[in-house]
Amino acid sequence: MDKKQTSIEDDWRAEVSDSAKSTLKILDGESAEVLLMSEGEKRTHSDFGDSIVFVVNTKEFNEDKVEEIVSKNFYVNPQNFALLKQFKELGQLTGVAIRISRTGSKKSDTRYTIEKI
Repeated sequence: MDKKQTSIEDDWRAEVSDSAKSTLKILDGESAEVLLMSEGEKRTHSDFGDSIVFVVNTKEFNEDKVEEIVSKNFYVNPQNFALLKQFKELGQLTGVAIRISRTGSKKSDTRYTIEKI
């Protein structure tokens, strides 16, 4: 029990997603333009399980119909190699604007594509 934690990377708290930040959700046939704010991190989420989470900024309208920038989490299954390959091909991610598009309405037929904008 004398073993001391050597860094924050060893801390279990780094593996748990921030539930206060809302999740980016895209419906079948829709797309979202976002600004990537992170390189992606491995995390565990109560709803999504083990995931790669990307912090993104997106524009939304508040209840007063005023556009504002909102920070959200975008979760990717670590087994979704096709989507993760698209992120990897972008190179450095932080500060890159992308459009995320979705086709499919069920987990089994949903496919995402991303393109740099």
